Amino acid sequence: MTYETDRPARVVVVGAGPRGLATAARLLDLAADRCEVHLVDLFPGGRVWRREQDPNLLMNSRLRQATLFADESIDGVRTAAGPTFATWCAETAPHLDLPAEAAAELRSLGPDDFSSRALFGHYTHWVLDRLRDAGAVVHADEAVAIEPDADGDHTVRLASGAALRADAVVLALGHLPMASTAQQAEWARFAQAHDLVYVPPGPAAEAAMDAIGAGEPVAVLGAGLNFYDVMALCTLSRGGRFERLDGRLRYVPSGQEPVLWVGSARGVPYVARAERASANALAVMTADWVAARIRRGRLDLNTDVWPDVVRDMRHAWYQAALEQAGREVEPLELATALTRLPAEGPEVDRWCAHTFPDIAPFRLEELCDPLKGIADPAKVERRLRDVLDSHVASAYAQPRGPVTAVGERLAIAKDVVRHLVANEAFTADSVLGDLQGWFRSIGGFIAAGPPVERVEQLAALIDAGLVRVAGRRAVLTCDEEVGSFVLGSDTLAGLQVRAVIEARLPAEDLRHTTSRLVSQLLSSGTARPASLEDEAGPRTTGGLDVTRAQDPRPCRVIAADGTPWESIFALGLPVQPLEWNIANLPQPHTGARTIVQADRIARQILAVHERRSHVT
Repeated sequence: MTYETDRPARVVVVGAGPRGLATAARLLDLAADRCEVHLVDLFPGGRVWRREQDPNLLMNSRLRQATLFADESIDGVRTAAGPTFATWCAETAPHLDLPAEAAAELRSLGPDDFSSRALFGHYTHWVLDRLRDAGAVVHADEAVAIEPDADGDHTVRLASGAALRADAVVLALGHLPMASTAQQAEWARFAQAHDLVYVPPGPAAEAAMDAIGAGEPVAVLGAGLNFYDVMALCTLSRGGRFERLDGRLRYVPSGQEPVLWVGSARGVPYVARAERASANALAVMTADWVAARIRRGRLDLNTDVWPDVVRDMRHAWYQAALEQAGREVEPLELATALTRLPAEGPEVDRWCAHTFPDIAPFRLEELCDPLKGIADPAKVERRLRDVLDSHVASAYAQPRGPVTAVGERLAIAKDVVRHLVANEAFTADSVLGDLQGWFRSIGGFIAAGPPVERVEQLAALIDAGLVRVAGRRAVLTCDEEVGSFVLGSDTLAGLQVRAVIEARLPAEDLRHTTSRLVSQLLSSGTARPASLEDEAGPRTTGGLDVTRAQDPRPCRVIAADGTPWESIFALGLPVQPLEWNIANLPQPHTGARTIVQADRIARQILAVHERRSHVT
């Protein structure tokens, strides 16, 4: 074989959202003269970040918590290769020809604020234009197949019929389309048969809700971030507005709103983020703690990690309460005392009551499941209003309140857990059971909530009667005789509704995706689902198999025969659960995992191209 030594490396990046853009940027930063980069995506800039989407849909990261560029926190990088989102908003965007709505939003934002997703889309498109200026070629198309060639190259086939030759391919895929579950298919069939409305799991920005009429009761299943999107689309986007009267937010309806009955397992929407971020650092799960557990390996989340997560949350609770009271606290002394105590139980309760007699005790179960044990529907609604008020007060407080501090601490603890997962420190049972189950649920509820303004708006909508509380353990059934959906819960006997919105994203599993590309990769043996080893042998997961973080050459896709490809790479959501909790945007100055992976992929591609250039 003769390899062309005088041409640049041809790299096709499939996916032009944040991960794909970060990877392309890293390639061109390192070797613009030695790379020919092609970006393939039906929605260049990212489907989640489309500029034309409803401006009432907000990001879940602050301006200063997002970037697409490598900075000095990445090994081998001396200065930032491009502006963070906050810097772009402050220094670059004001000089661009943005739509009036985006320009007006920009003037109202500070680095700690949460912008619209549409505005972040203007940032991703600016990055896309910068990549074009550096020589990248953008294809607004869908990749449907990757065909490796005998000479080590690959052909990437597009839905349009075009074909791209590549020395290397990077899969930077986001959320994959999934086949309906049997339950979802049945609800869709029932809705069609009885002229009802059923909105399946998926991005709220793309949900078809026009058929839901004003005043109509709607069952909303799920109380996470997608619920808050649905809430905004059914109120603000229908002409309503919020105004503040005597310090309290109230909703002024347009008359076009439906009535949303929100139900979920715990019956309580996600906890609010602080109005302004503040310093928060782990006190128990220190760097030495992490290193020791990686060395040990075979960790069980319940026994080896969770108790110290609880200790760290309790530390955050009392530290915040003492700061609010204007009392000095020595974090190390408090952490040391809590580490010596059990994570939970009467002994720790007695110690806390004795040590902090004037501070409300930290009760994790009450924080996670505040409606438990309440049977009266009216009391459930009153209790929820009280909970929302306490969350809002904690998030607005300066210094922030204990509830908010616990959420911030758990968010940092989740990053530690993510690092442990990437380093294969957990058993398969913990990854596939605990981490993908109850821990993800608690972590989302406490530590991944919306901006505080959204929770305050929710409280105002409850006061206005436009959001109602379905309660804990909400269930949906179909009444064939009446031809209606029926929403029930622990405290709701049965409410007939003709509209249902599943306010959540579908569970992702490569084995059930409708993505033509991923299906082709699996069926051809170019890729395979990942397995995790336990005592009984390998357990197949729904994620894509790749070489792991500690491998000298990570992120390489592994073929069905177990051989890693030298020049096919993957990063992002389809790699879960080998990676965990990776949906967040990369944060600047933190050694963000997405940017680290983009850097290591780019360096591997260039090294392989350099080596092959000397082979004839």
